[in-house]
Amino acid sequence: MAESTSTRSKRRVDDRSPERGLGGTFSAPRTLVPALLAAIAYVDPGNFGVNISSGAQHGYALVWVVVFASCSAMVIQYLAAKLGMVTGMSLAEHSARRFPGIGRILLWTQAEIVVIMTDLAEIVGGAIALHLLFGLPLMWGAVAVTAFSLVVLYLKVHGRSHFESVVLVLLAVIIGSLVWQVLIADVDRVALLHSMAPGPLDSSAALLAVGIVGATVMPHALHFHSAASRARDDGTVEPSQTERMRIGRHTVRSVVVAMSVAGVANVSLVVFSAALPAEAGASIETAYAALGAQAGQIAATMLAVALLASGLASTLVGVQTGDVVMTGFGKRPIPALVRRMLAVVPTLIILGVGVEPTNALIWSQVVLSFALPGTLIPLLLFTHDRRLMGRMANHRLTTVVAWLITAVIVGLVGFLLVSGGA
Repeated sequence: MAESTSTRSKRRVDDRSPERGLGGTFSAPRTLVPALLAAIAYVDPGNFGVNISSGAQHGYALVWVVVFASCSAMVIQYLAAKLGMVTGMSLAEHSARRFPGIGRILLWTQAEIVVIMTDLAEIVGGAIALHLLFGLPLMWGAVAVTAFSLVVLYLKVHGRSHFESVVLVLLAVIIGSLVWQVLIADVDRVALLHSMAPGPLDSSAALLAVGIVGATVMPHALHFHSAASRARDDGTVEPSQTERMRIGRHTVRSVVVAMSVAGVANVSLVVFSAALPAEAGASIETAYAALGAQAGQIAATMLAVALLASGLASTLVGVQTGDVVMTGFGKRPIPALVRRMLAVVPTLIILGVGVEPTNALIWSQVVLSFALPGTLIPLLLFTHDRRLMGRMANHRLTTVVAWLITAVIVGLVGFLLVSGGA
């Protein structure tokens, strides 16, 4: 008996799932794996730079900012995943379609700046880790990380990349290493608990707070997650409304799990750094040296390993994100090598002119904070549009919470400008 059209369609949806090769069920990996992959953006080297500086220089004072950013990420990443899951199109594709002409150019430019700043954090972080572990000069380390991303891009183009599996293993290395640092650190639990409540910020703390927000609520993660959550990639298979609602419920749980994992990593960075002397916050290298002197060389090496895993994993996600942004806004195929080189060349130039690496990491995250509203606002408009999202359009409460998060982020950026921290 011939298969029905609905049976064939459902099989194609399942078979085309990007997580099919991981051996999981339809309900869990389809939403959990993209969420965990997006979580890599929340533990990239930029997070290492701002969170280590925050902990060493201000103790637990900015833990509340990390918690706020992590909770905000749960809401925002859910919206990005929902957009791709319901419509089958990425955030970049929707932006290009909804805002043609000069609007598309401006949003595309903003998205490309986001990709460049993200690549800056990834490559610089990986270069610092290679320098700490093997004494490799920073420029050569940056070239090595760039070469790694090009190899991955080549394998992806030729269909031989185990992208998801490699990233998830690297994520496990990052989380395990950072949690272990907290377990061996001298933690003031009472002070840590009190730090969950918001407190006043001076100009120095404001700069780091904005950097934390930019490092945690990552604009490029929204582009990536919207694309990774698409139920189809050829525009021919349309999931049923019931299936969308079911996947939507799984998406909520998956995003909460993934963002909680990333939140634990970010809080861990601040917590163990708070036990270091204030001067250790000057750079990742000084934190590495202080950690070695205080907790032993094994602890310092574990930090460098976590940083390297973060740089490599986020580079993999960055390769995917650059593809999503250029394809979505460009509306036409762009050679993969050209896409990648346009993103990484500015980073190599910045390192080549001698910019201090950790400062470059922190400022890259500040730039991401400034760019975040330009990614958030279109996402909120799209997911609130009932004509586009149907029954999956944002609930009124979701809309209010998302706009409040956006307002707080814009307020932090404005406070940074007014306080003179920028």
